[in-house]
Amino acid sequence: MNNKPRMTRAHYNFLAQFINDYAVDQNLSPGDHITLASLMQRSLKGTNPNFDGMRFLDAALADIIVDPQEVGQ
Repeated sequence: MNNKPRMTRAHYNFLAQFINDYAVDQNLSPGDHITLASLMQRSLKGTNPNFDGMRFLDAALADIIVDPQEVGQ
């Protein structure tokens, strides 16, 4: 039995924006931001056959703060 609710694009957009805003507001490290978004992505699997996990991650990580010293390493 699947106990997951049926989700819509509006739900996914809301959750992705919330994760992104929260990560920025709380000044999460890039690793923590990615972890939070990835955990939610996995939780949302199975809530809608049209769910696009990569698209969700792109939205949830839209404003990820990357340390310039880490780029290119």
